[in-house]
Amino acid sequence: MTEQEQQQLEELKAKSKLSPKERVQLKMLMKKSKTETVKEPVKVANVFATKPTTKVSPLPIRFLEHERVGLKTLANDIKSESLMEVIDVLGNENEINDTKLVRAAVLLLKQRSHSEIIAAIKEIKLSMIR
Repeated sequence: MTEQEQQQLEELKAKSKLSPKERVQLKMLMKKSKTETVKEPVKVANVFATKPTTKVSPLPIRFLEHERVGLKTLANDIKSESLMEVIDVLGNENEINDTKLVRAAVLLLKQRSHSEIIAAIKEIKLSMIR
């Protein structure tokens, strides 16, 4: 805001009665002064999870309802039957969740033979048709 505009703003504020034209001018100058006084939001230097630290390529997977139920049931079974082992190895029971179960399944999948994997895929295809 220039000095001239600032001076006009002060003069208009000082007047007791304004004409419609002066009111519009006052409003515009007030708005202009407010936009210039608004500061940039302060940027926090160390914010968690705003920028990925690893190169992860997301893979969208849509699970069937019975598959979701199966994951939840498996998680609950592991928690109820092996709770002490889960706490000893993983730290707490909240470490057993759907995402970690799927990642563990991928790890276990690498240990299977190709024929076992093909048979499992065939079984899954049949269950998706039903």
